[in-house]
Amino acid sequence: MLKQQFHENLEVQHVNLLPRRAFYIPYQQGEADYHFETRYNTRNATLLNGEWYFQYFESLEAYLNHSNKQESKTLTVPSVWNLYGYDQIQYLNTQYPIPFNPPYVPKDNPCGYYTRKFTIDEYDQQYDYHLNFEGVDSAFYVWINNEFIGYSQISHAISEFDISNFVQQGENNIEVLVLKYSDGTYLEDQDMFRHSGIFRDVYILKRATERVDDFKVETNLSDDLNAAQIDVKIERAHNLKSVEFQLYNPKGEEVASISGVNEHQFDVHNPHLWSTENPVLYTLYILTDQEVITQKVGIREVAIQNNQFYINGQSIKLRGTNYHDSHPETGYVMTESHFKKDLELMKQGNFNAIRTAHYPKSPLFYEMTDQYGFYVMSEADIETHGVVRLYGEDNNEDFNIIADDSKFETAIIERIEASIMPLKNYSSIVSWSLGNESGFGKNMVKGAARAKSLDNTRPIHYEGTLYRDKQQHYDLSNIDMISRMYPSPEEIEETYLSNPDLDKPFILCEYAHAMGNSPGDLHAYQTLVEQYDSFIGGFVWEWCDHAIQTGMKDGNPIFRYGGDFGEKLHDGNFCVDGIVFPNRVPHEGYYEFKQEHRPLKLVSQEDFKIVLRNQLDFIPAEKYMFVEATVTNLNGGKTISEIPLSNFLPHTAQTIDLSDYINIQHISDVILRYKLKYDHIFRHENFELGHDQIVYQRRTLKEQNEQSDETEILVTETDKLIKVSVGKSETYVFNKDNASLESVLKHNHIIISQNTTNNIWRAPTDNDTNIKNDWAYSGYKDITTRVHDYQIVENETEVSLVFNIAMVNDAVPPVLFGTVTWHVQRNGTLNVTYDLERDMKAPYLPRFGLGLTLPKSFEQVKYYGKGPFSSYQDKGVANYLDDFGTTVTDNGEIHIRPQETGSHNETTFVEISDGCKKVIVTSDNTFSFNTTHYSLKQLTEKTHKDALEPEDQTYLYIDYAQSGIGSNSCGPELNEAYRLNNRHIEFSFNLKFV
Repeated sequence: MLKQQFHENLEVQHVNLLPRRAFYIPYQQGEADYHFETRYNTRNATLLNGEWYFQYFESLEAYLNHSNKQESKTLTVPSVWNLYGYDQIQYLNTQYPIPFNPPYVPKDNPCGYYTRKFTIDEYDQQYDYHLNFEGVDSAFYVWINNEFIGYSQISHAISEFDISNFVQQGENNIEVLVLKYSDGTYLEDQDMFRHSGIFRDVYILKRATERVDDFKVETNLSDDLNAAQIDVKIERAHNLKSVEFQLYNPKGEEVASISGVNEHQFDVHNPHLWSTENPVLYTLYILTDQEVITQKVGIREVAIQNNQFYINGQSIKLRGTNYHDSHPETGYVMTESHFKKDLELMKQGNFNAIRTAHYPKSPLFYEMTDQYGFYVMSEADIETHGVVRLYGEDNNEDFNIIADDSKFETAIIERIEASIMPLKNYSSIVSWSLGNESGFGKNMVKGAARAKSLDNTRPIHYEGTLYRDKQQHYDLSNIDMISRMYPSPEEIEETYLSNPDLDKPFILCEYAHAMGNSPGDLHAYQTLVEQYDSFIGGFVWEWCDHAIQTGMKDGNPIFRYGGDFGEKLHDGNFCVDGIVFPNRVPHEGYYEFKQEHRPLKLVSQEDFKIVLRNQLDFIPAEKYMFVEATVTNLNGGKTISEIPLSNFLPHTAQTIDLSDYINIQHISDVILRYKLKYDHIFRHENFELGHDQIVYQRRTLKEQNEQSDETEILVTETDKLIKVSVGKSETYVFNKDNASLESVLKHNHIIISQNTTNNIWRAPTDNDTNIKNDWAYSGYKDITTRVHDYQIVENETEVSLVFNIAMVNDAVPPVLFGTVTWHVQRNGTLNVTYDLERDMKAPYLPRFGLGLTLPKSFEQVKYYGKGPFSSYQDKGVANYLDDFGTTVTDNGEIHIRPQETGSHNETTFVEISDGCKKVIVTSDNTFSFNTTHYSLKQLTEKTHKDALEPEDQTYLYIDYAQSGIGSNSCGPELNEAYRLNNRHIEFSFNLKFV
């Protein structure tokens, strides 16, 4: 059945494939208008999605030797067979899953044999029948009625075959053999789960023999934007005698109609312009005698001028995300509802741009981004990152092996063509990308030239020029921007933005690696984007965590990542790196991006005069949103007022005197909330787009003391303990060996029954991956406190226990040394004061503070600090200062791989209670706190969220500070400004047990 094998031949990408064309589904005259939600509602389309008979083989040889290909089990199309118990689930980042021996692939090459019947009810020899596969990984052979039809590869490209001479009236049979590996595998080494199968739609189109095959639409604007031209050109046709072009405006009114020519220019006066803020679409109809092709057209013009990125004459910034096709239950299969959910969250998160990492999406996606308004950088299905792992870890000297190898020229150019030609008429695509992490060489030079020849109306992106051989001269003229991934803000400014020779706009195709508790350095990047016109924006890595859902536990999904499926090679949880969970529940990092991208922003403030900037590109602020001011006074009372806006043009700033609109007497702070004026693309009226806060004076919360300042204090000692009683109701017991508070007895109720601990360890975040071993080697993980000596000092108001301590571990010198003093005051307040020096030869600290263990019943939490999300030195722009309430159970977010989460910095008051008893923490200076039912040991050692078991304790951590979060899982090292690297630590706070 397989007379010729093409999947190990770099010169053969396809057999019998029709020439590539613009994507469309032709309708018949008189049928309802085409829309993506009903795209197959035409007699011209026979959808082959659904149940196919399926057999899995461990190798191609096993398939060839298996004579009994009977119809047995079924498999849904589209799907990936790995999620149905066939083959192995494998996640890899850079490594190739097969030996690097191009064009050859392993003899044990898993394959899937698909077959099904289909019916053509109205077969007509006067029509042609075209079989379409929108996505198959990685290569496939296809037969109709036992006749070989063709072969194709490029997983994320449309393959179309003419089957007119092979189908018949009534029942027909189709067979498809899908191979897991082909020579294309060397060009598809993307960071993702490596699935296989028919994962996008399959259908047959009935085509009139007199028809349009391919066409191109371009739009151009006059300098004053008052006139537009829509150029329509038929680029390929079949037996075409006549064609009619009709154009309708967004209201459904006819603009113009013309017949009889192969190309036409529509002149549109006072056009409605398409942008992400107002994605209005015209409708173009191309009519022949028997077919109607519908194309939505957004009138917009893309240009690069003066190192800036322009849409419709306005310099814009790309506030983007990288977006894989990934779903925890369906893998590569993305439905309309999947896309819609993601686009809805992106809109609500103030994203305006998407990079289709790292391959083209299905046409359905682009139809939706046209309608809902996103700037799309559409990327070719090319990545050869595995070449840097051939002779060790990340050997970038080998990055250009494939990009500069002429044997791969045909394949690379073919992939670039496949990424552009079907998608060229989608208005939301504003840039083409040649691929990802594939080095640079002559093949990419030719690929860029080919891309420009196919479409010179959109700029070309490619990051890999960084790795070119600097000794060789390469033509870079067809690459229109300087792109980098994961440089530090300092490097960006010094190397690019401050460079007077910069001759192209600068963009981050990947940054702020959002793995686990992250990202922590977003604000620094956004500051540079707003400061420099030539910094046109970036795309966060990445949108969603990649993980496979394998079940449920306690109502929560169980997610698995690399290494959980017995893979020989894998890259662990490196795929769990998105700003939303796999099931699209937003991470806290999602709200960081939303806040950084808010459309109105406070840029300066002096007393009650503030300056706001309209970050919108095309809409005056007052027509889009309003400002709601929430004023909190020093007593905690709140009032809400609206701040009027007027004549607030895009990209301009206005000064507003708050005292004209709010009561400034006894003010603590004011929060400016920017809210939508009307329902608009997935967001309802009054939807909050972002906020800013001005703090004039923090509120001071007064403690209520149960004891008087005259209460008697009694101190007793044993060999190991110091017992301090305050009156008859409170007893504190301290340990002489480690300076801990060992127990607290209040009104005969035990509040603390385990020793407090002096902590410098945190459960390592994914962004701590490169420093955590240094921390562990330096003894931070299991550090203990050793008391050298102590003294008891009494005066009229308190008893002070002064411990001279060192924080030590085996084989290393003390990390911290100095004094911790417990001040037991007659009013019942317990003050803790640290005065410590640090060994500066040791790495910076993860954290420093005190840990308390309380009964599990202490569940209710109130605090005055930064919330409602976790907050760290470099992560927390989505937060604001206020009174917040939560529970220990709900504090923070538990990540798929457990790690530090749930801390809140800039706090001055915490109350944790069981509904009766309370522990209150206060300080004149801000501190950070965290509380959880999971021990540091669990959070450090457990590798999956579902492995965590809530303990019978409540852990409360009061921290002087923590080091920042950063994005060092893949990005730059943590900025020194956010490292807990103090030589001297002075920290004091009060504990009250009520």
